[in-house]
Amino acid sequence: MSAPADETAGDLPVRDVGLNLAGIGGLQESSAAQSVKARQAVSRISREELEDRFLRLHDENILLKQHAHKQEDKIKRMATKLIRLVNDKKRSEQIGGGPKRLGQDVELEEMIEQLQGKVRELEKQNEGIRKRLISTKQQLQVQGHRHTPYSHVQSRINTGLRKVNEAVAIQDHTRKGMRFQDVELRCPQPMLPRYGHSLLEEARAEIRNLENVIESQKGQIEELEHTGEVLRSQIRKKEKEFEESVLQLKEQQATGQRLSIRDNVEMIKLHKQLMEKSNALSAMEGKFLQLQESQRNLKASHDALMANGNELNLQLKEQRLKCLHLEKELQSMIFSEQRIEELQDRINDLEKERDLLKENYDKLYNSAFSVSHEQQWKLKEQQLKLQIAQLETALKSDLADKSEILDRMKLERDQNEKLTQENKELQLHYLEHKQQLDELKNRMKFFTKESDTEMAELSEALMLIKVRKQQKNEDLTFLEKIEDDIHKDTEYAMRDLQATHAETVQELEKTRNMLIVQHKINKDYQTEVEAVTQKMEGLQKDYELKLEQYVHLLDIRAARIRKLEAQLKDIAYGTKQYKFRPEILPEDPADEFDETVHLERGENLFEIHISKVIFSTEAVHAFGDQEPVTFCTYAFYDFELQTTPVVHGLNPSYNFTSQYLVRVDDFFLQYIQKSTITLEVHHALGTDYETAAACQLRFHEILENNGRIYSTAILVGTEGHIPNYGTVDYWVRLRVPMDQAIRLYKERSKALGYITSNLKEHEKAPQLKQPIHRTAQVSTSADGDLNELHITIKCCSNLKSRKKHLQPNPYVVYKFFDFADHDTPIIHSSNSPQFDDHMCFPVPMNTDLDQYLKSESLTFYVFDDGETEEGLYVGKAIVPLISLAHDRYISGTFELTDSEGHSSAVAADLNVYKYTYLFEVIQERVADDKVKETSGEIQQEKDDLSQLSEGQLADQSSATSGDETEITEELEPEDNRLATDAMESIITDSDDCIVPSPVSKNIKQSIEKIRIEIISLSLTDSRVAMDDTIQRLFVECRFYSFLAEETPVSLPKPKSGQWVHYNYSNVIHVDKVNNYARREFLKSVLQESELNTGSIRFTVVSDPPEDEQDLECEDIGFAYVSLTEIFQKEKDIIEQDIDVFDSQDDSAVIGKLKVTVEALHALRSVYEEHKDD
Repeated sequence: MSAPADETAGDLPVRDVGLNLAGIGGLQESSAAQSVKARQAVSRISREELEDRFLRLHDENILLKQHAHKQEDKIKRMATKLIRLVNDKKRSEQIGGGPKRLGQDVELEEMIEQLQGKVRELEKQNEGIRKRLISTKQQLQVQGHRHTPYSHVQSRINTGLRKVNEAVAIQDHTRKGMRFQDVELRCPQPMLPRYGHSLLEEARAEIRNLENVIESQKGQIEELEHTGEVLRSQIRKKEKEFEESVLQLKEQQATGQRLSIRDNVEMIKLHKQLMEKSNALSAMEGKFLQLQESQRNLKASHDALMANGNELNLQLKEQRLKCLHLEKELQSMIFSEQRIEELQDRINDLEKERDLLKENYDKLYNSAFSVSHEQQWKLKEQQLKLQIAQLETALKSDLADKSEILDRMKLERDQNEKLTQENKELQLHYLEHKQQLDELKNRMKFFTKESDTEMAELSEALMLIKVRKQQKNEDLTFLEKIEDDIHKDTEYAMRDLQATHAETVQELEKTRNMLIVQHKINKDYQTEVEAVTQKMEGLQKDYELKLEQYVHLLDIRAARIRKLEAQLKDIAYGTKQYKFRPEILPEDPADEFDETVHLERGENLFEIHISKVIFSTEAVHAFGDQEPVTFCTYAFYDFELQTTPVVHGLNPSYNFTSQYLVRVDDFFLQYIQKSTITLEVHHALGTDYETAAACQLRFHEILENNGRIYSTAILVGTEGHIPNYGTVDYWVRLRVPMDQAIRLYKERSKALGYITSNLKEHEKAPQLKQPIHRTAQVSTSADGDLNELHITIKCCSNLKSRKKHLQPNPYVVYKFFDFADHDTPIIHSSNSPQFDDHMCFPVPMNTDLDQYLKSESLTFYVFDDGETEEGLYVGKAIVPLISLAHDRYISGTFELTDSEGHSSAVAADLNVYKYTYLFEVIQERVADDKVKETSGEIQQEKDDLSQLSEGQLADQSSATSGDETEITEELEPEDNRLATDAMESIITDSDDCIVPSPVSKNIKQSIEKIRIEIISLSLTDSRVAMDDTIQRLFVECRFYSFLAEETPVSLPKPKSGQWVHYNYSNVIHVDKVNNYARREFLKSVLQESELNTGSIRFTVVSDPPEDEQDLECEDIGFAYVSLTEIFQKEKDIIEQDIDVFDSQDDSAVIGKLKVTVEALHALRSVYEEHKDD
């Protein structure tokens, strides 16, 4: 039994359990459908060879796959290393590290050479495998069929046992690891022994079994060929991949070499530049050392000079102090000497008076005790009386003689005048005859020259002339005799007259001397009287000025007292302490106080919590990476920089809280109120980082509320191309509430604000004493095309927040021209904030600015910083800018309206303290020509009684709009009627009209206002009309102690009987809501009928000429309109002439002023309201 087993042991196939091809089952399914030819070709090769070849190919395929996987892993590692090296190289190039590149290039070259060697080895292995495949194919083709189909001789006798060949075949198949589908080992059925026939059947069955085995082996061979082809295709793919990787490595090597060459060239250049720079640096260092030495020397000399200078300054100070001391002593000595001289003079005067008193006393004593002396005095008195009587009689006789002499002198003068007149007439006759004679001579000369007359004729003519002359001479001799007699009589008369004339001249000289003496005495008296009157007038004026100053100072003091009282009330009662109960949400974690932190008095724990950051879509695109790594940094107060944890993600949640142990004093609270901290978001890149965005964190809300203050800040990109980078959510809190300390800080800060504003007012008070209607001087640029506009917002009053239990945190915002919006600082917790915000705008002098000023208005918006809703403002004020186009500036108090367009219940006043602008009026040539033509026509029209101003003519030619008064009310243009009434309060009537037009009486008059119009002015023959120093006049209007208004221009002084037209109107609002004080004053006027205080005073003021601007304005005259008379007569004053009284003499009328005062409706409404009360 053992022998057959041993014989067939070598034929049994050995099963390889470890090898299990994945696709053999499928291949066996497909092998049944293959052709019979392939089976025959496979059947030619022995089974052992096929199995060996298959197993070898399978093993080699597995090894190749493992090797390929290893090579792929190595290639991936090398690729990652290459990428890292390239990145390191780029970083080193950016940083500036040159020497490191050479070592990295050598390492890359070595690795590339190793990879190339491995690729060559793999190519050799592939070639060997190909050769082996070809050889195996050839062997399969050459190998023939097997010679013996059986490996052993089967017994011819059926013993009934199991056949060995079947078991061996099955074992062989199973040992070789072949798997057959649907193949089951069945035990052969027991068959009856059949001698020859049974043997044949067994042989045939064995043959069939062998054929089946051959067919299965053919299918296996085909499957192996198919797997070989698959392996070849995979090998070809791997070869292609290896070739591509080799090419890539070669290209990378070439690019690396090129880059290394470039780097080397750049390194050489940089080395040269470095050498040059080092040489220059060494030279610079040498110069720097020299400069340091010179600086040391200069510093030493400077220190010596400074020390010397300090010594000299000390000496100079000492000398100055000595000089001041000596000057004071000298002044005291001078004053003492003057005092001594005055006392000496007084002593001398007293001594003289004493001597005189002594003499008078002696005389009185002698006269009192001597009788003879009295008799002598009486005799002297009688003698003097006689002398006086004699002198009186002599004086009377002299006067009579004098009168006679004067009469004679008059007669003699008359006669003398007659004689002189006759003499003149004779001289005239003589001159006429002489002229005629000359004419005759000329004629004779002409005739002798022109005509050839004979000498005989001429001689005859001459004889005739001589005869005529003789006749005339006879007549003249008769006249001469008469004249001689007359002359003799006149000579005697003249001698008598000369004698009498000499006597009268002597008498007249005596009287003249007497009159001169009397005139001198009178003149001295007159000068004394004038000096006394001037002194009295000066004292009176000084007294009046002092009274006005005292009244003004008292008004200022009363206003300041009221203002300080309001500020004190605001400080004491405005900043109230309110209890705050924070809402505890169930989601909030319970706050546990750290017991290890021990707080001393005045200390607290301030917490800042950064919860999360939400990036915008632009920021996400900028990152490029879906998972950016970010962290935040910030620095608070004087503490160190804080850093949040590093977090991944597009919406990182940091949840980082920093705690600061702070001392809650004024500096810390001021920092919390006014300062902000910068939070920066950084993008982490390995060990490096870059700042991506930043924002500002504010903490001022912590002064208003307790507990956590949640807020959100907007991130802004640092590079600028991403303005909205995202948002940051954070909260802050003071761990221990300190309401009392915060309230006291608010009160102190508010009081300090009021004190500084009052100090500024006190400093600006001397500047405010200048006339308001003067335009401030503004410095212009060198080219004259730029100017400056100064806007100052002083304060607001009576502001109210929408939250009734809190005070507002106001600030003002406005926009001028094309500049950006300007906002004032925020004043916390104040109903009457003091801003004192000054802003200067450089403006171009062009038509755009002129059009803007004439057509637009400046709007001031007052916002509450504590208001959460957008678009809501506490109030707004609209200021027209047309006055700036007329070389005037705006200053006043303006009404605020709320966001709904209606006047608020308690109006807020916006005080523009100083709003100056100097606009240079540039007129074109056409306008100048019109002005010249109109002025020439006015000069030609001498009979015209009205006089026009140059300003009116210029304004007529340029067609500009009128000036404006103080703005007291502004309404929204929703209703046309209200808009027209509001425009009446903003813009005055045009002062540009040449011919005054009568005021329309059909205008609907508002009940809540008083309208005053100054139409024209005329002067009479008075001292004002005769005074040449008064050239230009303007009119001022004042109602009790309220603001005074004046005409916008001063016009030339009109001649006597002529009119000058102003056409200026002003509206005084007396509504109960906004002008309660004025309404109460009108009520007191109607109650007490105070004619003095209840009158509107018009003052005519003299404006100094342009070349004498240093002079002050002078009041010329006054005119009054009584409101009580208007109410009693129940009639408004419409274009009525009122008398203008002289300021120096109240009884003298110097002119007429035509005015219009419409106040009856307002007075009636006040009276009806008073009756209802």
